[in-house]
Amino acid sequence: MSKDKKNISPQRKSKATEHYTTPDKQKAFVEALVHTGGNRQLACERASQQLGVKVSRSSVYHWLKNNQSFAKKVAEANQIGDAITVDLAQSTLVQRTQGMYYKEQVVVKLKVDKYKERVEVKEVKKYLPPDYHAAKILLSAKAQHLGYGTQKVEHSGEITTKNIQVTIANPYEAEANENGEGEIDDQ
Repeated sequence: MSKDKKNISPQRKSKATEHYTTPDKQKAFVEALVHTGGNRQLACERASQQLGVKVSRSSVYHWLKNNQSFAKKVAEANQIGDAITVDLAQSTLVQRTQGMYYKEQVVVKLKVDKYKERVEVKEVKKYLPPDYHAAKILLSAKAQHLGYGTQKVEHSGEITTKNIQVTIANPYEAEANENGEGEIDDQ
């Protein structure tokens, strides 16, 4: 018996000997992919945590390359994950345009007596006022979706340009010429 097998605890042995098939791992990965917004690394971690065995990114890429059915399920999961992510981002932008309350944990020091203090963590309700930039982002996305704010310019024919010469004046040269010298006067 090898040295490694002697040191495996009974609890670890049961996990080590538990066998998940590739389809089980693939199914766990696809389900996790939806919940992670299409992030493959996070989906691998979540599937690994769920199953108790590692689901590696290299395995996922191998499955994608060699299994068309799996690749199709991953593409569908990515679309669902993207839709969920966009929906969450949009709802956050809507909240930010209207102003929103949120809860934050704050550390507070309380005096117990003259020489002692106690630290507590309290939950505080805070308010974020409406944000102009969030409104601008939301409006540009919605306006584009509804057909506003976009212009299509079509041009047929020829565009001609004239030669334009641009001269940039050096303010130090002008000052030197005014002094009648070839140098800049520092006074």
